[in-house]
Amino acid sequence: MGNLEGLSLEFDESMAGWLGIGEEDPVNGRMRGEREHTAFRVDGKITIPDIDRFLNISDHTAIFTGTATFEPLGGPFTIKDGVFNLFSVDPKEGIRHMTYTFRFTGDNGKTYFCHGHKKIKDDPGPLDVIQDMTTLFTILHEGENESGPIFGAGQIFFNLTDTASLMASMRVTGATWWGQETAAKIAFISFAFGVLRQEYLRTFNPLYDTKYENLVLSGQATGDNSQATNFFLVSGIHDKDFPWGDGEIFWDVLLVLREGDNGYKRYCITDRVLTGLKLNVERGTYTYRGPIFELTEGYSASFTDMRGQAKGLRPCEAELEIRFEAHPYATTPLPFVVADKVIAELSYQVKLALSKVLPSESLLGIYITPHTVKVKNGSLKITSAGTATTYSLVPEKVFGEAESSTFRSVKEPTLLYNYICAISPERAGARVQIQSGSMRNERQHWIKDQIDRVVGAIVSQVASKEMLMEGGKLFVSELNETPHFAKVGLPVLEANNNHFPTAVFQRRIIEVQDPVWGNCLALEENMNPLRLDAMNSGRTATVAAIRDESGVKALEMVLEQTGFWDLIKARLKKSGKTPSEFAIVIKPNFMFAYNIADHSTYTDPKLVQHLVDLLRSGPQTVAGGFTNIVVVEAQSTYGEFFDNRRVREVAKYLGYDVDEKSGYRLVDLTEDTHELQLLGAHLGNHPVPLTWRDADFRISFAKNKTHAYAYYTLTIKNIYGALPLANKFKEYHCDRDIYYTTLEYLKTFPVDYGLVDAYLSADGPFGIFTDSEPNPTKTIIGGEDLVAVDWVGATKMGLDPMISEYMRLAVEALGKPKITFVGDPNPYWPWLNVPTILSLFTHYGLDSNHYFGNLFYMTGAYMDETQFKHKSRSVFIKGAREAIKPLIKAFFLQAGGDRTQANIWINKLLTKLGE
Repeated sequence: MGNLEGLSLEFDESMAGWLGIGEEDPVNGRMRGEREHTAFRVDGKITIPDIDRFLNISDHTAIFTGTATFEPLGGPFTIKDGVFNLFSVDPKEGIRHMTYTFRFTGDNGKTYFCHGHKKIKDDPGPLDVIQDMTTLFTILHEGENESGPIFGAGQIFFNLTDTASLMASMRVTGATWWGQETAAKIAFISFAFGVLRQEYLRTFNPLYDTKYENLVLSGQATGDNSQATNFFLVSGIHDKDFPWGDGEIFWDVLLVLREGDNGYKRYCITDRVLTGLKLNVERGTYTYRGPIFELTEGYSASFTDMRGQAKGLRPCEAELEIRFEAHPYATTPLPFVVADKVIAELSYQVKLALSKVLPSESLLGIYITPHTVKVKNGSLKITSAGTATTYSLVPEKVFGEAESSTFRSVKEPTLLYNYICAISPERAGARVQIQSGSMRNERQHWIKDQIDRVVGAIVSQVASKEMLMEGGKLFVSELNETPHFAKVGLPVLEANNNHFPTAVFQRRIIEVQDPVWGNCLALEENMNPLRLDAMNSGRTATVAAIRDESGVKALEMVLEQTGFWDLIKARLKKSGKTPSEFAIVIKPNFMFAYNIADHSTYTDPKLVQHLVDLLRSGPQTVAGGFTNIVVVEAQSTYGEFFDNRRVREVAKYLGYDVDEKSGYRLVDLTEDTHELQLLGAHLGNHPVPLTWRDADFRISFAKNKTHAYAYYTLTIKNIYGALPLANKFKEYHCDRDIYYTTLEYLKTFPVDYGLVDAYLSADGPFGIFTDSEPNPTKTIIGGEDLVAVDWVGATKMGLDPMISEYMRLAVEALGKPKITFVGDPNPYWPWLNVPTILSLFTHYGLDSNHYFGNLFYMTGAYMDETQFKHKSRSVFIKGAREAIKPLIKAFFLQAGGDRTQANIWINKLLTKLGE
């Protein structure tokens, strides 16, 4: 009953409505057509010549025949070259369409081209599936295709009362018995139902269904000059909702051709849909005819790069055609382990039957059907600037792996996996390693994050596999029982699908060292939450996040990798000043430090000193070095509550040089204000520190901390600390606004470079105040664009950077550049973020009333009492502070760095929650 090969299906469909002549918008055209009585009718027959092929991901097309009637042109007319496509995805919007295209010849002898589509999209509000399925948005062109001028537009409708006749008109040909005929009809209806269910019940359905087909080939081809070259080809068709159920989709082609001993020609394209791509693993056919890009710079390109034809991408045309024999193996189930061979075989048969008879129904889990591939014949033709080069595949020296997979998975926790498929043509073998887990992409929600962590740990144990295909056999083993691939060098080619809302889905061609085969090329799939594409900006910026055991060495590498020395040299030249005149201002973060023993709350003075030493020593680009260097901070609200909280007093306590013996001056921006300047709608006429105003080069050197208001504090938030008024809680939190004021200050006095001291980091709900067990993240982050630097820094915390109002306003006002990233992209571990409820409390509780918020901070704030005495003489405040002293001791380090047992246990718990 399940064999559909060779069966065809046809059914009748009629639609009628109105088309307005001279209109280009279908809705306006329908209304005009009703007024002018210009009816349009289509009576058609849809023929699916091969139902088995039609259900393949890349081929949902059928033949459309019949008649069209449009009174102003006469009729009925015979439909010519009609094509029907069921649930194709529009590459621009990522929305499924049902499309009807055809030509006809009017009574005037002219040819007309009709294009109609139904939008299959769940819009906000009541369920609109009936309206979507019955409304065809229609445009009529003069000429042979859509390039002709528009003659008219309108809407035509399928009448629901005709549903019974449509169903009754279904006819199957080629069936040898009634069971096959029934199976074909059920398969078609199941496919249609599955798509509609996935789209219109998306909000309510915790599961999602998707599938993909993928082909990986490695081996030898001969060029036009008969010279042999090695190639590696990756191409896949990933259906909508792959792999996270977030409504997105991608199809791609990645091709590298060996050029010389070490070089490669690199070609790739990734898009939501590639209309010229056809892949049918079961039937052993692959073709792609369409655009492709040659990478002339670097090895990486993204979806947005290709859409914008970014620099370094040379447009070409590809004609790839391959015929192959695919040998299928038993389906490997992930993430649900099926250990018993009999049950595994049964699950394979069930999966096979389901895919044929009920294509919309899959078993819960990921079911990969691997194949080994032997090429029969094939060619790779690339045309660039009018010159075509053709490579013919050498069948006996080419081997590959192909997969057909179904996904039925839960949307939460979000799927995370790393996949590597290595091919050895010499041994006719393929080795696949899959490391699975959960992404933990909402790390400010503690409970959900812990569920994600636990589920991810379980999934990692049961769904991390190796599939070895060699000698006509498949060997499946647990990944922890086999040696892992070792990646060699940088990727050869990388395509970043950065249009997904969940994360960037990466496909790479890499070189790996196989534990048995030696070095070979492989396909790697990875999922990266770090988004590098531009937003509201045409700029580019380099950001480095260097992890090293030495913070000093990491700082030097960041400066080198991000072009810091060339940048400051360019600014020096532009200023027309000498190095000794050129004023460099460094703004660290240390005015919220409460205890020298808690290094996580302030920028390390040793790192600041090393930066000063590098500037003074005369980098290779600047003879003699810089000598006019100032380290600045402004006073904070803590000065309202405690003695000795001016900038120089705090700096001296923490180990900063206040005596100008180490090559820099220390300036208190609060005491350096001598004039007012109109800075913006929120700051108004505001005091301006002269040192900050007159600087030639400003550096924000932030500390890596979570933040109870903004979720994280990095280089942008650090500039809030440069606002000069001392009572910041009253002046900015309550009377103005901490976010807009910072952006106004930043726009008036731009910062030239940003650094983040993430060598020792403060996480958890109170990271801005204290972290008795800070994270040894051993990282320095830097770059010339603060938005880009903070974007990377927030992503490494496991956060969506836009969760912070600082970032949202900065992207809106300044734009986020396209980021060239260098270093370690992995999120910090362990790491615990601020829960949303705490951020809501600080904004709408503490900041809503100055008296309440001030009382809260005055009572609960803590400092090293040997250095900073509390100012209040109020009996009530003293009594309140005495009452909550055990709570304060539970979170803050005491004088000398002493810790209570409660402090130890609470911080161990917070660290555990961040694992």
